[in-house]
Amino acid sequence: MTELIKGISRRTLLARSAGAAVAGSIAMPYVARAQARTPVTLAIQFFARGDYAHVYLARERGYYAEQGLDVTFKHVLGNALAMQTLTAGNADIIHADIVQMLQLQGKTPDPQMRAVAMISDKLALSLFFQKGKGINTPKDLEGRSIVDSPGSTAPFIFNMFAKANGIDVNKVTWKNAAATAKVAMMLQAQADAVAIYLPAKPGIESKLPAGQEIGALTFGDSVQIYGDGLITTEKYWKENKKNVQGFVRATMKGCKDSYADPKAAAEAISKHFPELNKDLAVKEMQIQATLGEGPYQKKNGLGHIDPDKMKATYEAVISVLGQPISKPVSEFFTNDAF
Repeated sequence: MTELIKGISRRTLLARSAGAAVAGSIAMPYVARAQARTPVTLAIQFFARGDYAHVYLARERGYYAEQGLDVTFKHVLGNALAMQTLTAGNADIIHADIVQMLQLQGKTPDPQMRAVAMISDKLALSLFFQKGKGINTPKDLEGRSIVDSPGSTAPFIFNMFAKANGIDVNKVTWKNAAATAKVAMMLQAQADAVAIYLPAKPGIESKLPAGQEIGALTFGDSVQIYGDGLITTEKYWKENKKNVQGFVRATMKGCKDSYADPKAAAEAISKHFPELNKDLAVKEMQIQATLGEGPYQKKNGLGHIDPDKMKATYEAVISVLGQPISKPVSEFFTNDAF
């Protein structure tokens, strides 16, 4: 070993030391930048599925890092849990239902929440049913039963859907089941229909026996109110505006890429959830692409919130859900995150 060291000239050692110093001077700013990224936690309203893949693709492609953010995702089971996670300070931003946000704000104004971007311009809540059992149109729901999870706003939003389609709500029965069991109730004919988001369709179809088909009636075809959005607290928005803006911009880039290439989105999320069926994830993202961009977004950009549609959503919570809200609708959304 000593002979080996002696065989290395002083000039060589100095050159190598200089090279290491240069390498360090190049690497250290990168490390510093990585360490300087601001941590942001996003809570997502449901378990991992293809329609949530846009954030994984955005992170994989470095869009959050470009904005100086180090983003972590956590999936929870339901909108209520997502909002509890936000209010408890265990998430900075959530992907959740705008109707339930407004309903909660009417009941519990503090902490105040604000939608900073729209994910689903079209209301994705749908009623799935087995074909061949007499349900072909919305009116056929009369005399039938619908199952959903306890605490869901679906029965209230159904009132709007019913009014638009001439359905007598008194002739429809609602049943409760856990979120993980309600689809099985419909498939086992313990309920005639199940209320669930439209991107769930490929997953439900994958469980059907040969020869069985399902149909869907989507509320957003008749009810012009908002679906899911990105929501934060007013305090976080005011104190971390730059971070929220960066998060929204990066997320919308992820949405755009995912709508254009759902296979890439499916690949991105499946790296973190290898149990996901990639083919189903592609189909789920394809459905989300039909929900995410409405006329207002096509004109103003993905994620932008239409003040008129937000007002209609706000008014529906008050008049249909019967939930008074003390603050004006302008307090619950902003387009300043773009």
